[in-house]
Amino acid sequence: MAAKRKPVRRRAKTPKARTAEAAAPTPRLQRVRSVPRSGRAGAGADFEPGQAPLTQGLAAEADLRFDRPRPATTRYPIGLEDFDKLKNAAPRTRLRALAGRARAAAATLAVDRGRRAPAPLTAAAVAGAAGAPLTAEAAAAPATVGTFGGVADTQWLPADCTLAAGPQHVLAAVNAAVEVYRKTGGSPVLQKTLVSWFANVISQAKIFDPKALYDQHAGRWVLLAVALGANNTSFFLLSISKTSDPLRGWRNYKLDATKDGSTQTNNWADYPGLGVDAQALYLTANMFRFGGGFQYSKVRIVPKGSAPSTGAYFGGAITFRDLVNFKNAEGSTSFTLQPCHTYGAPQVQYFVNSLFPSTQTPTRTLLSLWALTDPLGTPVMTRRNIGTRPYGLPPDATQKGSSTRLDTGDVRVLNAVFRGGSVWAALTSRHAWTSGGENTAVAHWFQIEASTGAMTQQGVYGVTGRHYFFPAVMPDGNGNMTLVFSRSGAAEHASARYSGRLATDPLGALQPSAPLKNGTARYVRLDTLGRNRWGDYAGIANDPVDNSTIWSYTKFAAGVNKWGTWIGASKF
Repeated sequence: MAAKRKPVRRRAKTPKARTAEAAAPTPRLQRVRSVPRSGRAGAGADFEPGQAPLTQGLAAEADLRFDRPRPATTRYPIGLEDFDKLKNAAPRTRLRALAGRARAAAATLAVDRGRRAPAPLTAAAVAGAAGAPLTAEAAAAPATVGTFGGVADTQWLPADCTLAAGPQHVLAAVNAAVEVYRKTGGSPVLQKTLVSWFANVISQAKIFDPKALYDQHAGRWVLLAVALGANNTSFFLLSISKTSDPLRGWRNYKLDATKDGSTQTNNWADYPGLGVDAQALYLTANMFRFGGGFQYSKVRIVPKGSAPSTGAYFGGAITFRDLVNFKNAEGSTSFTLQPCHTYGAPQVQYFVNSLFPSTQTPTRTLLSLWALTDPLGTPVMTRRNIGTRPYGLPPDATQKGSSTRLDTGDVRVLNAVFRGGSVWAALTSRHAWTSGGENTAVAHWFQIEASTGAMTQQGVYGVTGRHYFFPAVMPDGNGNMTLVFSRSGAAEHASARYSGRLATDPLGALQPSAPLKNGTARYVRLDTLGRNRWGDYAGIANDPVDNSTIWSYTKFAAGVNKWGTWIGASKF
């Protein structure tokens, strides 16, 4: 068994903290003062990803990689010592609601019953997906259109899976590589490392944490990563396709992340987010001081521009706006603002973040829902405080074949989507499924009425003896929802799975999950802090051609101490 630290006696929550969080069950709209700061980046650099021969592959580019130690004292808005105390206590510490919590914060506890394995992907399956009837067995959960293998182990820890689906292709990216596939699967039609992808705008930099989306508003692919260079430099690296074909031309941008607008700071960007609506791209990041701790979250508004040569979508210079220093209801600094992938045209761009636990407040019961108006004029950000079922740091996950647990991360919101008047989001929390039993990691998901902040529904998903972690959520065009996640347990290697719900299902319910790809071996690869890193997030996307089809992408244990990734399409 792995060694345990001495039990930690947690201090009681202070009356002030208890009052601030417990007294906010009503999602009132509160304007938050954050003065927009303007900045500028040069014109995009043309990039033709298909010009290099495919046969050079990723291995031939390995010598281009550049590494540097993480220049911060923590990965969280709290110190590492406090984080470790909370993590060590997570297997046995129950989540407790705060006094005064609204009844609307109740959640459905949905037990996963499991189901059959998915079918292989074929051209016929893709072609017939839009109109194919479902059998009674398949209709019990999202039916698998098919699956195929994604990017293989790149030796990075962790993988950080992200995915975008376009008219004919799927783009999958990890640390630190990008591959493009036809929707029918098979070998990738394009392979590049992130270093070679962005080589025309940056060199000698550590490039990491990719995020990707297909902008259905404009028919463009978007790829984002962050970079750490020499001499305490930090950048957003942004790549935008010229057309809806990812094999043709792109334009690359390098945006200085150390500046808030044009004001220089000593901070660098970590864990970026990528959102889109009809007007702009929205980049977010957690900002850490070089050599220090977490400072604040940043939102960068990047206008799409207009033809023929103005703005990011047309190769011109970019004038962006930065918003910083967001605060939650009880005064803590917001951490990991997830921007929504917005469907439709609500004229508002939404963001959502959880409240991070502390040793004084180990249980949280609020989300912050942010609404941004007039992004291209005078941006104004307002906040609603959304009451939720209690959540807290998840325990690390047991796995078959090893006593070393898999790192399940923390409670940050992992993705967010606006569709049909609702904001959907998901995070990892914990729950004990049996009286007296240990907590396991669970997927906690939310549907929030965007205009009022009312909690439409929320659910906690898992089963005794299994851990569910790093979920990502996506609603389809009919109000149904799909959830992809990692799962492991003492009798199960780390696997990729998915579930979902019909719009007509009981509130908070999820249907039995299916394997996207089962794990095959133990996985133990420790980082410099002794964590067996997994995650940090999964990819999920709605098909722009058939809005009933959802594409999922995450990792699994592909061999002893080796990760792999898998892509799957499913639909109700």
